[in-house]
Amino acid sequence: MDIASRIRKLGFRKWYERQLIECHLAFTTCFLAGITVAACLEALRGAERGWISATLVAAVLGAIALGLYSWRRYLTVLERAEVYGNRSNCPSCDAYGRFEVLATGQTAEGPYLDPPSEGLPYPWLRVRCRRCGTEWRIPD
Repeated sequence: MDIASRIRKLGFRKWYERQLIECHLAFTTCFLAGITVAACLEALRGAERGWISATLVAAVLGAIALGLYSWRRYLTVLERAEVYGNRSNCPSCDAYGRFEVLATGQTAEGPYLDPPSEGLPYPWLRVRCRRCGTEWRIPD
């Protein structure tokens, strides 16, 4: 499900909260993977050669891969949440997160011809404030 669909379904505030929870779960996973690497390396120092040491090396490699993936996921989700969160206040009445999504896209084509942000990996959203009716684009 894309960002606009999730925001329409949950509302912006719940979507933003879930993004923060998801990114911090990824951070916790990365931290636990680091602890696993340290523990396995410590156990590997005293282990005899054989299946036990091979298993510990495999666990270290797996924990490193999981840690790197989790760290990248943490940064990606946190950046996405902050990109949308920074522009979620209505420019007129300053209401936070009280908007409905009207349109979305990656390019300037369509009924809303705002120029797209260069290099933005996330789609823009054309939104309307539920309080005052002002329209703006996230992110600009």
